[in-house]
This record gives sequence, structure tokens and C-alpha cells, in this order.
Amino acid sequence: MTEAEKSFLKTQVDEVVVLEMTDGSSMLAQILVIVDEGETPDLFCLEVEQTPSGFVRKGPNGHSILLAEIARVMRPPAIEESA
Repeated sequence: MTEAEKSFLKTQVDEVVVLEMTDGSSMLAQILVIVDEGETPDLFCLEVEQTPSGFVRKGPNGHSILLAEIARVMRPPAIEESA
């Protein structure tokens, strides 16, 4: 991830972002904690899914992800309202 994306990520604690991983997978994640220090900078997040009424937790467990495993960070797609 770029330095700009890392700076953006740090402003998104408690918010939902799309994390694109270096292995090509991606996930919607609510960021809980970012630890950008030490030998293994990482974050802790909850995986969520998008529903018409907002984001809901996808499972009972959170994820600890090394920042080095994140290729890109993006805002989630907007929920399209039906007319």
C-alpha cells in the first residue's frame, strides 16, 4: 500500500474500508486498531458485509492482518438505492 493509503487507513478507525490483500483477495473490514510500529505493524478488524440497511458483521471472530499483507485500501462502494 502507498504512504497515502496508509495515512488514509489511520483515519478510518471504527470505519469500514475495502482491504485488497497482496494475494489478490479482498474484504470489507471495520477497522478497530492499527499498530504501525515494531517489527510487525498490523491492524485488527472485523469482516463485514454490505446490506441495503448498512454494514453487518460477517462472523464472530476478528482478524489480525499485517500491514505488509495489504496491497490497497479503498472506500467501500456506495449502497445504491432502488428507485
